[in-house]
Amino acid sequence: MAGVTLTYGVYWREMDGDEHVRDWAALHRTEAPAGVVGGWLRGAAAVARPLARAGVSPNMVTVAALVMAVAAVPLAAIDGWTGPAAACAAVTLSGLLDSLDGAVAVQAGRTTKVGFLLDSALDRLADAAYPAALAVAAGGGATATRLAVAATAACWWLEYVRARGSLAGVGDDGRQVITPGERPTRIILTAVALGLPALAVAALWGHVVIVGASGLFLFGWSIRRLREQDHAPSPRPAPTEGS
Repeated sequence: MAGVTLTYGVYWREMDGDEHVRDWAALHRTEAPAGVVGGWLRGAAAVARPLARAGVSPNMVTVAALVMAVAAVPLAAIDGWTGPAAACAAVTLSGLLDSLDGAVAVQAGRTTKVGFLLDSALDRLADAAYPAALAVAAGGGATATRLAVAATAACWWLEYVRARGSLAGVGDDGRQVITPGERPTRIILTAVALGLPALAVAALWGHVVIVGASGLFLFGWSIRRLREQDHAPSPRPAPTEGS
């Protein structure tokens, strides 16, 4: 990207948390995130450094993240406080691993197209596991099941709009948008509610409302940006000699 120096280009140089957030923002063509998302990224950078030095495969980290996310569903069904507590730990670990795979790949210089596809595809499966675990923690039933389905649909809608918008050229001018419904928010919401099962239904509603509204906002924002590009005047051809 013109005018942007990426620390990621120097694979043998370890990054601190602020550098990791800055480069993440440059690669995603947005402002450096603060708050929950920024703190999550700084934590991921701290853990990724020793893993990259140890030669851990980024794809193994991606698969492990999905395994932890899926494991949270049966764990949430265990009676007593141990089941929800274990599910909370599994979701937290899944979220951390999800943040680590890309960071490990970039810091170790092992980014691949296969890893890019694997990360995106398995993330969508994990996105379905989080509401399912919340529904189980809430005791099942028609209401919790419907909310879990709606939460998954809202998440997939948000990520689909982002992917298609990117392919259509949204953000080609160096601007992209970060919504309140990003994965760190969804993971933290799920983990907290699994740790406190009484909040499971409220967390499902949070998924539906926050992520659904984020998807609608991103859709509208992307439409507006693409319309601006559609109506932008075409560049005039360079004058030729003698014209």
